[in-house]
Amino acid sequence: MKLFINARFLTQPISGVQRYAIECSRQIKKNHPESVFLSPHDIINNDVADELGAIVVGKNTGHKWEQWDLPKYMWGKKSGPLINLANTAPILYGNNYIVIHDLAFFHHPEWNSKAFSMWYNILIPRIALNSRHLFTVSNTIKNELVTHYKLPATKISVTYNGLSGIFLKDERPLATKKERLILSVGTFNMRKNQDRLIKGFLESTLSSEYTLILIGDKNRVFADVGLNEQNLKSNSIKVYSNVSDAELMDFYKRSEIIVSLSEYEGFGIPILEGMKFGCKVLCSNIPVYRELYGNIAIFCDQKDIKDIAAKLTELADRSRMFEQKQVEQMLEQYNYKMAAEKIVNAVAKNIPVSRNRR
Repeated sequence: MKLFINARFLTQPISGVQRYAIECSRQIKKNHPESVFLSPHDIINNDVADELGAIVVGKNTGHKWEQWDLPKYMWGKKSGPLINLANTAPILYGNNYIVIHDLAFFHHPEWNSKAFSMWYNILIPRIALNSRHLFTVSNTIKNELVTHYKLPATKISVTYNGLSGIFLKDERPLATKKERLILSVGTFNMRKNQDRLIKGFLESTLSSEYTLILIGDKNRVFADVGLNEQNLKSNSIKVYSNVSDAELMDFYKRSEIIVSLSEYEGFGIPILEGMKFGCKVLCSNIPVYRELYGNIAIFCDQKDIKDIAAKLTELADRSRMFEQKQVEQMLEQYNYKMAAEKIVNAVAKNIPVSRNRR
C-alpha cells in the first residue's frame, strides 16, 4: 500500500495544525518510507520538505492547488488513498482521509477574515461528509463533529497532539531554576484572549513582582486582536515574535506559570509543553481543557478579569501542582507516533464510505 499525503502544510507558517502535520508525516515517513508527500511549489519549510522527500506537483498554489492540481494528480494515480493532515482536502476527490483539528470557523467566524470563515464553512462540511474516515485531536472536537455535521461516531478517530523536536528529547526538563515569569504562547488573535490575560495580570498582586511573557506571531487571516497598546507599555509585560524552538524551551524551563485563556481550542499544545518543563498551569474553563488537563491544571473564567487575577495569585502561592510521573503518563497517550499509527491503520483497513443522508 503506497500512501499519498497532502503536504500543502509545507507552504504555511508553523502553528499547531502544521506542527501536527509535520510530526505525523515524519512518523509516516519513518515507518513507511515509500510514502509520497505532495506539495505546491511555494514551499517555505524547506528543511522539512527535504526530510520528507516532498514532490512538487501542479502549477497553482493555495486552495486552487488543493482543489484542482492535487486531485488531478491523484486521479492519475488510480485514485489511491490521500491523507490530509491539516484541516482541508480536495472536495471532488473521493478517497480522502482527513484530520479536522477544530470547528472554530463554525462557532466563531468573527475570529477570522470573512473570506476564511466563508470558505471553511463551505469546505469542511462537504469534505467531512464525503471522506473515507475522519480524525481529530480530542474527544471534545469529535463530539462537535458528530453533533454539528450529523456524522456517525464510528467514522471519527481521536489522534492526539504531542511533543516534538527538542521538547520531546530533553532528558532534564526540570534542570533550570524557575524565575518569576508567567508565560503565554500562541498566535495573537481574539481566540487566544491575550487582552484579558494582560488586564488580569495587571489587576493581580503579581504585576510588581512577576513578568508576563507573551510569545506568538499574528497570522494575517485572523481578525484584529485588540491588544491594548497602553497595557503593553508596562515594564512587567514583554512580547516576543519569531522565537526559535530552543528559545521557547528556555522560556518554558525558566517560567513558573504557563497560561492559556483561549475561548476555544482543539488541543492546546503549549500547555503540554509547559507541563513537561514543570510549569504550573492556568487554563480557561472550556470543555477540551477539562477533558485533556483536568487532573493537572487550575481553571478560571476566561471572561472574568477578577477571576483571572485571583487565580494567577493563587497559583503563585502554590507549590508544584503535579508530579512529573503524571506528565510522563500523559505523554504516553498524547504523542504523534500513536496518532500516525491510527491514521495509517485506518487507511490500511480501507474503512468504507459512511454517508449520512439528511
